[in-house]
Amino acid sequence: MEKSKRLFTKKDLLALIVPLIIESALSLVVGMIDSVMVSSAGEAAVSGVSLIDTVMVLIFYIFSAMAAGGAVVAGQYSWQLLR
Repeated sequence: MEKSKRLFTKKDLLALIVPLIIESALSLVVGMIDSVMVSSAGEAAVSGVSLIDTVMVLIFYIFSAMAAGGAVVAGQYSWQLLR
């Protein structure tokens, strides 16, 4: 593909991807910190927090996927308006 026909440069894509990676990493760190904070309460508490954290991560990724899909649709719609 020619450089003139690309919509985004590698630098532009990197600027979009890096915050997403940081956000995912922070989400995982929060889950680990939750488990560490509850570890003094016993095994049952740590198990409960870990189970709920897994569900929360699943919900987080579902909403992230829906947001990404909505951004793609909105971007395509605005691209059609600009043409």
